[in-house]
Amino acid sequence: MSSNTRRRLIRGGAALLGLAAAGTAAGGWALSRPEIGTQPTGERLARIKASPNWADGMFRNLDPLETSKSGKSRTEIMLSFLTESNPGRFPAGPMPHASSRLADLPDDHFAWLGHSGFFIRMGGRRLLIDPAMHQAFPFPGFYKPFPGADALQTGDLPPADVLLITHDHYDHLDSATAVALRSRVARVVCPLGVGAHFDLWGWAPERITELDWFESTRDGSLTITALPAQHFSGRTFQGNQTLWAGFMLEAGGFRLYHSGDTSFGRHFAMIRKAFPTIDLALLEDGQYDEDWPGVHLLPPSWRRAAQTLAPRAVMPIHNSKFCISHHPWKDPLENAVRTADELGLALATPIIGEPVALDPALRPVFHRWWERV
Repeated sequence: MSSNTRRRLIRGGAALLGLAAAGTAAGGWALSRPEIGTQPTGERLARIKASPNWADGMFRNLDPLETSKSGKSRTEIMLSFLTESNPGRFPAGPMPHASSRLADLPDDHFAWLGHSGFFIRMGGRRLLIDPAMHQAFPFPGFYKPFPGADALQTGDLPPADVLLITHDHYDHLDSATAVALRSRVARVVCPLGVGAHFDLWGWAPERITELDWFESTRDGSLTITALPAQHFSGRTFQGNQTLWAGFMLEAGGFRLYHSGDTSFGRHFAMIRKAFPTIDLALLEDGQYDEDWPGVHLLPPSWRRAAQTLAPRAVMPIHNSKFCISHHPWKDPLENAVRTADELGLALATPIIGEPVALDPALRPVFHRWWERV
């Protein structure tokens, strides 16, 4: 890790800890910035309170989140993350990326934007999922993408029919990207409450569709269903006021699952029961840690999730763009290769921006590209 990168991480963490210590006093300025977003009110809040997933003033997971067995406090976990010396957390060179124009992507193809972001052509529709193009922190200069992972900028994103957001964490919902896309995307589909941020950022309410778990909406021939995930939400220290979700996309008999952020839970069996056949699973496998086991899939849990869902093909996501965990950046990819081989699953590992057919079980795009970095 370079000294400049290390200083940025420590300053970013110090800012977080400072805001936490200041509490409401910090809200007078920092927490009122538009990049932070806003809390649901009015009809959005009324619908939230009617959700079966809302209780005692916040959204709840199907099961309580597993907590760290180390006994560390939240502050201790943050300080450990910031001060640990582990150069393997950062790539030694730039991320490989394709120079193809996303606007030229054929139908029934996708391109990975790094982390959990995608541009997808499916069923004649154009979708963007979680395109966090700038950074994973609300204040400038912190938690920026790895070199090369920033090769695609917001201006490279083509017009789209749907912007799909899994939850409101900064590494999935980037305000600068959301504002830039306002004139290029027809509508937003997101979990309950997340639409409030888009209200603040100038999106017309009629262009925002909020979904609870197992609710669906249609866009042309495409059906979008919000599905449970085991995670949390929030852009301030008041968390879980908005819902988090994965999504199933269906068109022309093809099913694509995007897990969003999740740890392991019974929701995977519920998803498999509701959707016995999944053609491609985009399954998060990065930014996990023993200090926060309840919010991301640790390697054994990634195996259990892939085995439970039994997709025809799987792609590991939530990796290779931001350093927001302790593990070496290559580990999620190496784990995915071992797991897919053991389970007999077709594995897709494209580079950022590479056009990939939506049916990788028949035409897999597999490279060990990380070995060249």
